[in-house]
Amino acid sequence: MNESGPGKSHPANEMTRAYTEPLIDGGTEAYIRNVRTTMELVRAGEQLLPVTVNETEYENSYVCSPYSTYVSYALEELVLFKSELLKSVLRGVIGFLSPLLKGARINRNVHVNNWLLSTNLYEELPREDIRELTGGLLKRYPSHAIIFRSLNEVTNPQLMKDLTKLGWIFVPSRQVYFFDGREPDYMHKSNNVWDKKLLRRSPLRIVGHEEIVPSDYPRIVELYEDLYIRKYSRLNPRFTEAYIANCHKHGLLRIGGLRDSSGILQGVIGCFEKAGVITAPLVGYNTSLPQKDGLYRMLMNLVLTRAAEQSKLLHLSSGAAHFKRIRGGSPAIEYSAVYIRHLPLRRRAVWLGLSRLLNGVGVPVMRKYRL
Repeated sequence: MNESGPGKSHPANEMTRAYTEPLIDGGTEAYIRNVRTTMELVRAGEQLLPVTVNETEYENSYVCSPYSTYVSYALEELVLFKSELLKSVLRGVIGFLSPLLKGARINRNVHVNNWLLSTNLYEELPREDIRELTGGLLKRYPSHAIIFRSLNEVTNPQLMKDLTKLGWIFVPSRQVYFFDGREPDYMHKSNNVWDKKLLRRSPLRIVGHEEIVPSDYPRIVELYEDLYIRKYSRLNPRFTEAYIANCHKHGLLRIGGLRDSSGILQGVIGCFEKAGVITAPLVGYNTSLPQKDGLYRMLMNLVLTRAAEQSKLLHLSSGAAHFKRIRGGSPAIEYSAVYIRHLPLRRRAVWLGLSRLLNGVGVPVMRKYRL
């Protein structure tokens, strides 16, 4: 573990240690099956930040693999397009990119503030701290690209401005959805009203974080894998029971769910919070039950209600775009900021080409097709 530079204690550092140190000591694969990376803690001003260091690892989850994001996951997402012609064109573009990205060592990178979740959340990070952090990482990893993942204009406008002035480039990754619990007008949307009624009438009992017990951990993993791995993508992070146990014990994820009359969890949701923003990186339900039971609808209503009651901004990630739009979600493009000025010309050229391609073509496609 490396904690470079001086600095006072930051209020969030205890949480960061509790989350990160087990992954450093035990190895990330013991906690997230499909993530092979070297994890460290570094200091930026007063803050401790989790950092991941990679070389190739092309089969990794997208949480630390740009190759998985822009090639493997992109290929899986083609099923969302109805036009066979568009699918064919995009498949060709991705096929063209694949060897270029590998040749440019796209996965030789250091991800800063990487929590290995679908969405990273950020505390305020002053520009001078970013400058010093970048310099320190470049000395230790002179052949690695430096990356901040999960940036958007809603939650990170100042950070994006500062990174731009410091010479970082931005590569779009996906379209995400926000619900503003500080002004929760979305709760009056008809679909949310119906979901709330469904939740009230359900025979399933709502359970909170304190009612989750260790014997639930295997079931939580099973429900999450049913939805996010088997139904959606093998590239989503695959949490283990050890990961769930650590997060539950320390309150790193606030875990709740829906329990049936036999005491068995049929749905689970885990919320990660930082700097007044909520995300829900852990969602799962019994996918063998009839869709009319509305398990996903009820779980989403729980987190939408939580954001409204706590007057917080809810970052509901990507996917299920139509579901989120009709419930009041506002879209935003998410980016990775990448520092490449120190890299050889060929590697810089590929990163710059990827940025221009995705800003010029990828973003309009995401917006047009409401992905």
